[in-house]
Amino acid sequence: MIFTLCAQVSYGEILEIYTWKPYPGKAGQMLGAMREAAEIHSNAGIGVTISQLAQGTNQDIDYVLRFDDLDSWGALNDKNASNAEWNTFFSKFLANPHGELVSSFSMVNHDLSNMASNFANEGQVVGFFRWEPALGLAGAEALRQGFITAKGIHESLGARVETYQVTNGVAGVNDMIYLMIYDNYSHMAAVNKAMQTSSAWNAFQQSVDAQPSQAASLLSSGMAVMAASYD
Repeated sequence: MIFTLCAQVSYGEILEIYTWKPYPGKAGQMLGAMREAAEIHSNAGIGVTISQLAQGTNQDIDYVLRFDDLDSWGALNDKNASNAEWNTFFSKFLANPHGELVSSFSMVNHDLSNMASNFANEGQVVGFFRWEPALGLAGAEALRQGFITAKGIHESLGARVETYQVTNGVAGVNDMIYLMIYDNYSHMAAVNKAMQTSSAWNAFQQSVDAQPSQAASLLSSGMAVMAASYD
């Protein structure tokens, strides 16, 4: 089933997410090292976002590499592998790390027109929801259709929504991720308040609850604040 799902993925914007846990008292140094790394990657043509995980998480730090499509992903990773400045920096970091890498995975945007530079801007707040579809292609299609409906409602209420298919990682390559992007916490509060009285959102939730079998399971959710963005 995994090979079938991967064969159906059309590659638009690709994100690689590396989650780091700073050692006690080393969060500031970790952020400094990430900013230095981001300058190197950005100069090489790779977009970078640094996000600090907030409520609903262990408050680790995500280092996100952004690519427009599969061609740019391949070319820029080849370029980075032979980048002397990057290799020198990474060797120095590994000799005296400020934290540990706790997870990494890649995902591709369902919207093929979306570009890597559109991901999120510094200061924005992102709510993330990782879902595992029910087994089989029917479960994956039901989840994706649910994402389409929910996105239309949430964007009508003022949020920006991006949805992704996980394509690589230790586990969950059939998982999908739903991101709600806000300008700031006040914007997030306004959208959440509007959701409480939205007849369309309430009707959608009721239709999901009325289904005889669960189309997907929510694996994790939380918030992240975009600390820095480099293009």
